[in-house]
Amino acid sequence: MISQKATILCLFEILKKYSDENHILTTDDIRKKLKQIYDVDMERRAVYRNVDALRTLGIEIAGYKDNHEGYFLIDRTFEPSEVRLLCDAVAASDMITDDTSKTIIQELISTQSVFQGRMLQKTIYVKPASKNFNKQLFYNIDTLNIAINQGCMVSAIPLSYNYNLELSPITDTLLCFSPYATLWAQGNYYVLGKDEHNDTLTHYRVDFMKDLQILERGIDMIFGGFNPSQYARKYIIDAGEATQRFVIDCPPDLWSDIMEYFGSSLTVLTQTDSMISIRVHCIPSKMKQWVMTHLNQCEVVSPKSFREEIQQIVFDAYQKYW
Repeated sequence: MISQKATILCLFEILKKYSDENHILTTDDIRKKLKQIYDVDMERRAVYRNVDALRTLGIEIAGYKDNHEGYFLIDRTFEPSEVRLLCDAVAASDMITDDTSKTIIQELISTQSVFQGRMLQKTIYVKPASKNFNKQLFYNIDTLNIAINQGCMVSAIPLSYNYNLELSPITDTLLCFSPYATLWAQGNYYVLGKDEHNDTLTHYRVDFMKDLQILERGIDMIFGGFNPSQYARKYIIDAGEATQRFVIDCPPDLWSDIMEYFGSSLTVLTQTDSMISIRVHCIPSKMKQWVMTHLNQCEVVSPKSFREEIQQIVFDAYQKYW
């Protein structure tokens, strides 16, 4: 038997689950659902009072004065478009197992009405071919965040992939380090920290650890003023490479691909019906990957040293395959 004080929560759950701007509930609709679902008898005046009480708590509920039809919940944790975006992100992540993905997606969908949820469930989420998972990933993330907040060092067994495509220990020696921040970059979770035997800031893959433990030792030193986002850009995304200026010639039909790949870091120098000359600021490995992928379409104009490097790669490949 639900207590009288809890009936307001029952009413809120009904508005949350069965109402939206396209599915408005009258007072009688609410009373019927309260009876059917919770076996609660609520008078009409009690419905009015409870709706007003929810509004005083800051919950936005449209009523008869707004639409002349009834009530529906306006205030939700996420909009349907936001839920769709989050569901797509969860489904696309190869860091999350299929079962966990399904659970998270269902939890996200449950923030909407059943009618909005049905529309979202009609979406097909295609998960990419995945690598082997470290089942301790989320435990590792939680443990690291606790250690960071408490200012404690941690220990873990470092892992890497063996030839059986399994994560296995690199060594029997524990990795002990002071964690400073966790972040997501290049599709992976990282922790920024300082190894107990080194005074420089470094980073570790969170999924390449197991048996993570918080130690009863304070962090060795604090790197004041460092920016985790800038660190990730320089040392994880750019792998410590310095940005250079390149000029390449490409056919116009590659323009969309060029924009997708280089983004705002490029400038069009000249343009004809058959060729576009482009200046790009990026790291050498990024440019090398682009040029080698489009070797028969693009030409490196400058710098000369990079052009010569591409020539040597092509020559070595020719000797290997011809």
